[in-house]
Amino acid sequence: MSELPITSIVARPMPIPLRRPISSSLGTYTSVEGVAVSLHTADGPDGVGFTMGLGGAWSRAVASYINDELAPLAVGLDAMSPEAVWRRLWSPNKARMRAGLGVWALSAVDIATWDAFGKAAGVSLHRMLGGFRADVPVYGSGGWHDLSDAELVAECERFASKGITAYKYKVGSPRDVERTRLLRESMGDDFTLLADANQRFDVRGALEAAAMLADFGVAWIEEPVLADSVDDLADVAARSPVPTAAGENAYFGWGFREICERRAASYLQPDVARCGGVTEFRKIAALADTHRLALSSHLWHELSISLVGASPSGWAAEYTELLPEGTFTRSFDVVDGAITVPDAPGHAVEFTPEAIERWAQ
Repeated sequence: MSELPITSIVARPMPIPLRRPISSSLGTYTSVEGVAVSLHTADGPDGVGFTMGLGGAWSRAVASYINDELAPLAVGLDAMSPEAVWRRLWSPNKARMRAGLGVWALSAVDIATWDAFGKAAGVSLHRMLGGFRADVPVYGSGGWHDLSDAELVAECERFASKGITAYKYKVGSPRDVERTRLLRESMGDDFTLLADANQRFDVRGALEAAAMLADFGVAWIEEPVLADSVDDLADVAARSPVPTAAGENAYFGWGFREICERRAASYLQPDVARCGGVTEFRKIAALADTHRLALSSHLWHELSISLVGASPSGWAAEYTELLPEGTFTRSFDVVDGAITVPDAPGHAVEFTPEAIERWAQ
């Protein structure tokens, strides 16, 4: 297969308003802060990449870092060798890419590189990574603290009407018991409930919350303690009466390796737009398989379904209804609780021209 030289990379800040404000233990958000990346090649297809996160004002800094530092390093490299591109960008930037926004920038470029690779090869990202199953189960995610009781139940029922059998809601408020009881009584004992603490508790508080959740048959508690403390995650995991989930704020395969080796979570939740991109997500998937852990994802189901569906350890992808309709050229409809992975070359997640014109800066 011939080479596909990268000729330029352009990153643009792209904050996108949410359909409605949302609140968790971390704060209240009105938008998704994002960066859209276009990777151009010589006489070949372009690649599309992105990184996104709830709230903040970081997109200009990340776009500048990509344009001024990463893009010049990538020019001339072969997009058909995304691992080599990843290493070339990461190696001189280790000090700025141990975690945080530097890795988010690298993730966006990596996603675009894999997209160009797949388009040039005429193969979908899902098939390139193994193509384990084409219909990927999803769980509904929401349950924000600002929802009224009626809105909470209505959201869960709306997900259930799509055939979704699991729903994640927020905990870490004084009404955790009431909200959990309401959901269990409304949805019945056979419906799967998942609780997300967003790092709200210390170890003692997490175990108290887990005991309450166990009484209602909740299937996991997510990020019960500070994500950076694997010691605390492992302590909670060892003593919690419900399984734990973690990983949305972990970086690279080696960050997940410690979680796996310490048995600090039963479910891994890498975010492809911040963990190091597709290159690192696939290594995290391999760790999940090796350690017999369940693989899920964090946000951005449009892309995550290709990655979760490629792995034998893939359990379900997180499904949200955050972004406005018309953000992407393709709809990712849930049918019988699952989304069919696109079989188009590349990852098939493209912003509409209207979205670019409206929100890209």
